[in-house]
Amino acid sequence: MVLNNNMKKYKQQGFTLLELMIVVALMGVLMAVGIPSFNAMLTTNEMADTTNELMLSLRRARAEAITSGRNTIVCSSIDGATCSGATGNWNRGWLIMVDRNLDGSYLIANDELLWVKELKSNTTITITPSPTSGTAGITNDFTDTVTFSYTGELEAGTAGEFHLCTGVTGSGFPRREISVSVGGEASLFKNTATNC
Repeated sequence: MVLNNNMKKYKQQGFTLLELMIVVALMGVLMAVGIPSFNAMLTTNEMADTTNELMLSLRRARAEAITSGRNTIVCSSIDGATCSGATGNWNRGWLIMVDRNLDGSYLIANDELLWVKELKSNTTITITPSPTSGTAGITNDFTDTVTFSYTGELEAGTAGEFHLCTGVTGSGFPRREISVSVGGEASLFKNTATNC
């Protein structure tokens, strides 16, 4: 029997069901291993970024106080425009303000705002101040405000600190601690003995 030129035999190409199942299984294993590692990397980077930003803000406020010869504050801010006051929440952000007119108050209208740091609303990072008891009448308990005097020292005369955690329970990430000495120096410590 002679085959017509138009009737050539074609070989079917593609994956077999077994090959396809193996590829899907390998992709599942890679995803199971890769996604938690990627999430851990994102959390680590967010933690480092927030810690570094707070350290930079505290150091910048102290330097400004010394340079300008005026009291400077770092205060918690919910809206990025005003200090939170008694409802302080460092997890939303903070401001650096300078008492330019020496009236003891800090207002954006008086051109006293120096720096704004707003944190993402969906951040899992928690910043917990460690309140201290300062000099009577001077607000500087780290709950909502850190005040540097014109000498660069903490106005309240008492050291304090911030504890930063991932906000993910049982995550195994070590807590970061920023301590501010009476002299106004901020230092960072990774507390490997205390996980978040």
